[in-house]
Amino acid sequence: MSGLLILLFIGGVLRFLIGIIWFILIVVTLMDLLKSRIPTNTKLLWLIVILLAPVLGSIIYLLVGRNNKF
Repeated sequence: MSGLLILLFIGGVLRFLIGIIWFILIVVTLMDLLKSRIPTNTKLLWLIVILLAPVLGSIIYLLVGRNNKF
């Protein structure tokens, strides 16, 4: 019984840590997007992508969109 409780506790901690990392990723991406000098239309498009697909959109923005500043 205590083994099951330990597994449940570890699973809860891992979910909490993944949630914190996910939140930090979204916040950092949105702050970088809002501070960037890209045109407003492009910025709005990236904002929609990030909000509709938070994790994948953030990763794509940080890998592709961040480097293509006009």
